Amino acid sequence: MRIKPLITALAACVCFCSCSSQGSAKPCEIDEKFTSQVKITHGAREYTATVSRADADIWQMEFSAPETVAGLKLGFTGNVCTLEMQGLKYELERKSLPQWSSASLCCGALEEIINKRGMTCTKDGSTVTEKGSVNGQDFTAQFEDGKIKELTFSDQLKCEF
Repeated sequence: MRIKPLITALAACVCFCSCSSQGSAKPCEIDEKFTSQVKITHGAREYTATVSRADADIWQMEFSAPETVAGLKLGFTGNVCTLEMQGLKYELERKSLPQWSSASLCCGALEEIINKRGMTCTKDGSTVTEKGSVNGQDFTAQFEDGKIKELTFSDQLKCEF
């Protein structure tokens, strides 16, 4: 008879102790017409841009800083990348870009998050962390109160929203 209450008490302790504010969560929603200012830190260099999504896999990134790239517009549409600056326009195949292009990785990761492809999610209080991969590169996305705050790719590339 004493074993039954002991087992019940032990089971209750295990349940209460194993529950915490951290655990799996469902992915956060990002608007399909996403637009945001982003600060990109790539190694020791910092860039400021506006990133926007027009439709599925149609992205544009317009740089405002530093001065050397201010006014540069990068467009990603399916398999095509468009570069525009000071009235000049150049198109190339997207696969011609470096595999770890910061603009391509940032837009690609956001596309993966919007489509919820291969994402794992955890929640700790009001912070949701989503992990995924794009172009063979793992990334971590941090959300605060349902809004994306940061994308991190290893220790070399960070996008802050």
